[in-house]
Amino acid sequence: MMETRAVVLANVPLTEDIYKLKLQTPEIAAGVQAGQFIHLQVPGFSLRRPFTVADAEGEAITLIIRRQGRGTKALEQVNKGDTLQILGPLGNGFRPMPGPALLLGGGIGAAALTLLARRLGRCTFVMGGRSAGELWLDHLDLPPAVDIQYATDDGSKGFAGNLVLYAEENLQQGMWVAACGPEPMLAGLQSLLLQRDIPGQFALEARMACGLGACMGCTCMTTKGNALVCKDGPVFAAGEVVFP
Repeated sequence: MMETRAVVLANVPLTEDIYKLKLQTPEIAAGVQAGQFIHLQVPGFSLRRPFTVADAEGEAITLIIRRQGRGTKALEQVNKGDTLQILGPLGNGFRPMPGPALLLGGGIGAAALTLLARRLGRCTFVMGGRSAGELWLDHLDLPPAVDIQYATDDGSKGFAGNLVLYAEENLQQGMWVAACGPEPMLAGLQSLLLQRDIPGQFALEARMACGLGACMGCTCMTTKGNALVCKDGPVFAAGEVVFP
């Protein structure tokens, strides 16, 4: 973990409310694990914001960001050549397992899986959304061996249904699952994985005020007791998380 300044290399829209921010930060790019995140200082705001590292290649990292508040709206306005203060890499990442990998990303949660997909090389990566207009994986330069698929609630692209329904139809023994998305999605996947005795890992989404475990603001419940998403996660074994 280090605090450093990163130079903005690109800031590109992917959908109506999703954009891709590419930053030059050699030290973090060289050491980040898939599933880890950085804490970024947004110009004009005192508190840093956490963002998963969606890609790392050469001297650069990529963040996939959803505009959902004043901070992310301000960050969308940064230009090539601007510098941003960042802290990272933070947290614990994914641990690749034996067998074929099925990656399931719900909405912006797919950003937590894209670096894993790149490093696995061969895997099936399914992104879920309400409709085709929310999907953006095709805009990323993932390896050809990554089988990109989609699931939409309205059936406008790919599988007609959510990611839990997709998994019910496509999960096979010998696979392992990596997933990130809304809590109801992860809870449904957890039940399915336990029923079929299939291993998995979940990257949890949470508000992380400090990113270091000091503020205790991202507490979650696990089978081992209370844990901090920023410090003990954000990646946990699928069966370890206790959902309300």
